[in-house]
Amino acid sequence: MAAKIEFKRGDNVTHTFKIPLDSWTAGGKLFFTAKVQPDDDNTDAEAVINKTFTDSNVSFDANYAIYTMNFEAADISSEVSFADGSTEHEYDGEFQFVDADGKVSTYPGNDEYILTVI
Repeated sequence: MAAKIEFKRGDNVTHTFKIPLDSWTAGGKLFFTAKVQPDDDNTDAEAVINKTFTDSNVSFDANYAIYTMNFEAADISSEVSFADGSTEHEYDGEFQFVDADGKVSTYPGNDEYILTVI
C-alpha cells in the first residue's frame, strides 16, 4: 500500500489531497473510493466509501491544487459493521481525477492502493 487514510465510523472527518498544478484543470472532478478489493466496476457499486469532489473543494498553493475533502458519517456504507467485535476494517482506496475533457488519472498508480482504515 502506498499511503494510509483513516476514518472513524460515525464521525465526520476532513482529509486533503494534492494534485500538481500541471496535472490539474478547472472543471474536473476528484473521486475517492474504498472497496474490499479492487474491481473494474465503473459504478463502484461495491464501494464502502464513494465520494466526489469538485472545483468548489479546491484551494491552491504555488505548486498544487489542494482538495479539502469533508467526509460525513453517512459517506461510509452501512455495510461496514463492527457487530462481530472487530475494532477496525481495512479497504483498498484510490483517487481518480477526471479532467474536463474526460482524461482519467488514478492515484496511486501501478495497481497500488491506499490503505483505508475504518
